[in-house]
Amino acid sequence: MKVVIFDVEGTLTQTNAVDSECFIRTVREVLGVEHFEADWSQYQFVTDSGVAQEISQRYCDRPMSGALTKAFHEHLVNGLRGQPKSVFQAIPGAIDFFNSLVESPDYAVALATGAHEASARYKLETAGFEIDGLPFASSSDAVVREHIMLQALDRAARIHQARFSEVVYFGDAPWDIEASRNLGWKLIGIGPRLETDLRFDDYTDPSAIRSCL
Repeated sequence: MKVVIFDVEGTLTQTNAVDSECFIRTVREVLGVEHFEADWSQYQFVTDSGVAQEISQRYCDRPMSGALTKAFHEHLVNGLRGQPKSVFQAIPGAIDFFNSLVESPDYAVALATGAHEASARYKLETAGFEIDGLPFASSSDAVVREHIMLQALDRAARIHQARFSEVVYFGDAPWDIEASRNLGWKLIGIGPRLETDLRFDDYTDPSAIRSCL
C-alpha cells in the first residue's frame, strides 16, 4: 500500500488568494503590524504558525505567547468564515480524484497543510471535500513543514496499521519541492507555480495522474 499525502491550499482548494487576504488582515489587526513582507517565500518556515511567529519577532521584537497565538488563529478563521462561500472552490477534478483514492484499497490518504487546522478544515469542507476520519496534520501541530508532513505520515500509519511501500506528496508551491526533497518523498505538482518533472494543471486527467503514483 502507498500513502498519498495532500497539501491543501492551492493543491486541493483554490484558496491561496483569500487565505493571503485574511492572513494579512489578521497580522494587521491582531499583531498590530501594518507594513511587513507579504512574499511568504521570504520566511524561514512557510506555515501559518511559522510566518506569524517570525513577523511578531521581526517587527515587534516579541515571541508569540500562547494567548496571542490563540487570538491570531481565531481571528484568521473568523475572517475566512466571513467570506462568501463561493470563494472556496476545489481545484478542477480534485474532489473526484481525492475520493477515488480514499475509496481505493491500494492507497492510504492523508492531509498535511501549513495552515492552522481549523482554517484548513473550513476551506476543505466548504469547497466540498469529505475529510472526516482522515489522518490530518497542520501548523497547529508543528511550525516546520517537514514536521507537519511527517506527523501526517505517522497518523496514516497508525490508522492503517501498515508500513507503506512509498510516500507520494501532492503540493503546489516551491517550498513543497524543498520539503519533499528533504524527506525523500515523491512529489506530484499541481498548478503553475512548480517547476518539476511530474506536474499537472489540475485533476481533470485522473488516469494520467494515477499513472504517476
